Amino acid sequence: MSVLISNDANLDTLLSEDEVCAIAAHVLAAEGVERDVEISLSYVDEDEMHDLNRQWRDIDRTTDVLSFECDSAFDEDIPVDEVLELGDIILAPEVIARQAPGFGNDPADECRLMFVHGLLHLLGYDHIEDDEAEEMEAREDALLRELAVQRGDDPSKVEVGPITNHAHD
Repeated sequence: MSVLISNDANLDTLLSEDEVCAIAAHVLAAEGVERDVEISLSYVDEDEMHDLNRQWRDIDRTTDVLSFECDSAFDEDIPVDEVLELGDIILAPEVIARQAPGFGNDPADECRLMFVHGLLHLLGYDHIEDDEAEEMEAREDALLRELAVQRGDDPSKVEVGPITNHAHD
């Protein structure tokens, strides 16, 4: 597995590169991904995220995370010796840091949540319908608690927040 990280605006990424790679490895293993995959992670400023959200989702405001799936980690038609391009995750650390207190998180915890959220999207999870949102949120919660234990943090302090449903966007 490789994570290609881009931070052209030299933003505070809220997480170290090592932690990003550890999170990705944990989520992929927990979700049963056994293939070699490549993930692209870009950190962008708030204005660029606003532009991307408008361009790709037709929503004229900023957001915290966007995900764009490429290859499916479970596509049996792609040769097993070929590295899969799982997809792109875009994070807006300024937005994440600003919204974190409202969700009971510090910026790093909120960034962990947004990165896990983006990874789950790349693995086929969605939250358009309430039942999908509940499933995705439960998976985020479980993964973030496991990651907290790995870091030596108290897993009971993990806050995922409300159901992330796009029906009201």
